[in-house]
Amino acid sequence: MEIQERIAKKRSFMNTMRHIPERISEGVERFFYALGSRIALQPQRWLIGSVIIIIFCLSGLYWFRQEKNPLKLWIPPNSDFVHDTEWFLSNFGEGQRVQNIILTGDDILQAEILVKLNEIIKQVVLTKVPGIHAPISWTDVCFKIPSIKGHIRNRRSTNYLDNEFFEEEPSLDLNEIVFEPAVHADSGLYCSIYDSLPRACFMYNILDLWEYDSNKINNQTKEDIIMRINTVKVSPTLGHPMNFTDLLGDVTRDHDGRIVSAKALKTQFMVRVNFSNINMDTSGNDAGTADWATEEALRWESGFLLTLKKASIELQNWNNNHYRNETLGLFYEAGRSFGDISSSTLFQDIDKLAIGILLMFFYVQLILSNFNWVEWRFCLTVTGLLCVGGAFIISIGVCSAIGIPYGPVHTSLPFMLLGLGIDDLFVMMASWKQIHSLEENRKKALHERIGLALGHAGSAICITSFTDVVAFIIGASTILPSLQSFCIYAAVGVLVTFLLQITFFVAFFTLDAKRIQQKRNGLIPCIVHENYVSKIVDPNETFSTKLIDRFYSKIVLTVPGKLSILLITIIAASVGAIGSYQLEQWFDPIWFLPKDSHLSNYIVARNQYFSHRGHSAYVFIGDIDYPSEFSKIMTLASNLKNLSSVEKVDSWPEDFAHFVQTFYQADLTTNKIKKEDFQRYLSKFLFSRMGGKYQMNFHFDGKLKCGEDAPRILIATMEFFFIKFTGPHQWIPAMDDTKQIARETGINGFVTVWSKVFSTWVTDKLIAQEVLRNIILALICVMGTTAVLIAEPQTCFWILLCVLLTLLNVCGFMYFWGLTIDIVSCIGLELAVGLSVDYAAHVAHAFLNASSKENNNQDRKIRALIAVKHIGAAVAYGAGSTLLALSMLAFSDAYVFRAFFKIFFLVILFGLWHGLLLLPIVLSTVGPRSLRHNDKRRSNDSDATRVMDEEADKPLNTETEN
Repeated sequence: MEIQERIAKKRSFMNTMRHIPERISEGVERFFYALGSRIALQPQRWLIGSVIIIIFCLSGLYWFRQEKNPLKLWIPPNSDFVHDTEWFLSNFGEGQRVQNIILTGDDILQAEILVKLNEIIKQVVLTKVPGIHAPISWTDVCFKIPSIKGHIRNRRSTNYLDNEFFEEEPSLDLNEIVFEPAVHADSGLYCSIYDSLPRACFMYNILDLWEYDSNKINNQTKEDIIMRINTVKVSPTLGHPMNFTDLLGDVTRDHDGRIVSAKALKTQFMVRVNFSNINMDTSGNDAGTADWATEEALRWESGFLLTLKKASIELQNWNNNHYRNETLGLFYEAGRSFGDISSSTLFQDIDKLAIGILLMFFYVQLILSNFNWVEWRFCLTVTGLLCVGGAFIISIGVCSAIGIPYGPVHTSLPFMLLGLGIDDLFVMMASWKQIHSLEENRKKALHERIGLALGHAGSAICITSFTDVVAFIIGASTILPSLQSFCIYAAVGVLVTFLLQITFFVAFFTLDAKRIQQKRNGLIPCIVHENYVSKIVDPNETFSTKLIDRFYSKIVLTVPGKLSILLITIIAASVGAIGSYQLEQWFDPIWFLPKDSHLSNYIVARNQYFSHRGHSAYVFIGDIDYPSEFSKIMTLASNLKNLSSVEKVDSWPEDFAHFVQTFYQADLTTNKIKKEDFQRYLSKFLFSRMGGKYQMNFHFDGKLKCGEDAPRILIATMEFFFIKFTGPHQWIPAMDDTKQIARETGINGFVTVWSKVFSTWVTDKLIAQEVLRNIILALICVMGTTAVLIAEPQTCFWILLCVLLTLLNVCGFMYFWGLTIDIVSCIGLELAVGLSVDYAAHVAHAFLNASSKENNNQDRKIRALIAVKHIGAAVAYGAGSTLLALSMLAFSDAYVFRAFFKIFFLVILFGLWHGLLLLPIVLSTVGPRSLRHNDKRRSNDSDATRVMDEEADKPLNTETEN
């Protein structure tokens, strides 16, 4: 007895567990049946209530804030780069922005060409743009340094005679050491001269060799030009040491090593930036790609670009008419170029998106409507799109109210919602047509039919919507701010889309059904078509159903068809695995630029003629005890020089140590220098010809004055240059190595390595890990959600398999299509999880709810055929509408939109393949039993679809209209 009781209890437990999925399914259907019936009884009230909620959520726009600061969009907030950048901006005070010009030709070292360049430079210098209070000119925004040109003092004394303070380097009597005015001259005299020096704008150009005088340049022979370029090392206009040969590209040298020709010449304008006056909310752009700059600098840079655009056209005309022996080109960039172009490119293709949405509207209209004036569902289609638009607005309002900023990548959110939401409209329409295939349903009251339709469609829509919501909620745990914000907006948007579809759309669907019953025109409802006769079309008799039935029964679900699909799936998965293995994490901001922009042309010229130049970086050193830590700073500079990834180090510590050793016979590396001596030596150094260029590397606690000890150092910087890298496999280790050297030096205080380009490199380093992490978490949550909502383990496994294969193929073919792992593809893959779940989940849900015939070897095959006949067309229509809406993006100049199109295309292609082809053959072979298990045989009913509907409707047919 005990054994029998145990067996009975075990069987009872197993039976209970076996019926859990069925009970969940029935419970969900009953809920949606009751909801649909209630909405259909009072549709106007639900419409008004939905509109009121939407209007209420619009109040959240009061707190709307668009994030424009790139630090808060593209870089992990806890990264060293964000911390170091904020520290630098808040402590250093000022910086520089570089404006570049490149002139190219077969040989630009010719007087006539240099004169023409000089005219262009003068046009730039004379550029004035309107300002808030007064016109802004070059001298208002330029970075200024003391000009020591022409300040010569002739003094007769026993030590030196007729010596030039700044232009020569006279020696003492015995020529023991080099004469340095900052050290050897009377301090009061020297500083009075230095303080009286005018401050001149810093411009880096070889025309400086002739003091920007066109007459002087015109009188130069070819040999004169070559001689000055190779011999002059001091700026004639500024008096500071300069290496003019660094400005020449693709040079030719003679047997003596002299430069005799060059194909490119670079000019650099330095613009001053006051970090304390920058507000990224006003100076930033909508794409979040702007650099830090004041409004005054941005205005002048606009004039700079306009001047050079005109000059480029004039140069081409001059070249064609007067100087046919050369092919000249003028290329240029301003500090604002990247931000302006990337921002405009991101939003300039709105017209293409509008066309895509319009095409999708007509497509949806065609699918939902019949070809007569009464059943032309124009308003219903508009309502379906309004549900998506309303969800987008509500998501913005809700997220703004809770303090989530809006970012540039959020522009893709409406299209994602369209892709997910329009699918559900087709599912709803498929269910509506399906219930009307039974004569007894057509006799029921409208609110019951609406309830039955929503009962059938609501559970499928609920499963896909909630899995998408969960996937995006998990995605919000990412460390990338823009992706985190996007996922929160997406989760809210998908949830609200679902809620509006089962309320607002169902309410309007009810009104539209009443309109059809009243024979009113679909476009102008006041027109009544008395001659209209409703035609009930059996879903099994439609062209799409017949096509699906023939395709699946004759091809897909046959043994050869199954083997062929499995073979193609395996081959595609293998190719996807190979591509996924080779897929790199790589993001290049240049991809944001259209190929015909002035900045793209400049970058091409720079890479061609100055390809050996790598990115610059800085060592930041904070408020430390510099005298005692100086030997460690020297070690830091030396270690950087020894790195194979570093090309050059502008080491002020080494030059400073050499200066002190030369003129004061003191060794700074012994740690025995008194603090006051160190500050005195530093002041002398920074006002000397050797060290004057390093003044911009220091930020003091007070003003640096000639003749006085230097104030306490708050920040010191040291610039160095990386070699030219070819990819992340080189620049990520180089970045890590320089940071490690800074940490291991042992300096007691703040020290770090920073570069503007680190913002991209940090993302490159983390993005691959983030993508893998987000996808794994999303898949786990999708599996968990489907397990709860479907509660059938085998079905959940097959859904997960389809999603995994889809993602594998998408990642693999991304590589073959030229995409990489970056912030854009990361968002695209996050969306791919949601879209790929929809295709498989709809088919699996339909299969589970198809009626079962026991003791029939063809049971699984029949149910698989029923499932694709019932839901396959709706899934395909939804995929087609998404692809059509995004089709115009293929012609976009914006990298973001092109990348989204490629990813969405791959998701739709492989999602349909696995959801509509692979999954049906798997379910038809080893699928689980039906949730509509029926003990009563219906052997006389040859229409399996009718069996499914009768059984599905049976528990719901409990209400009648009063």
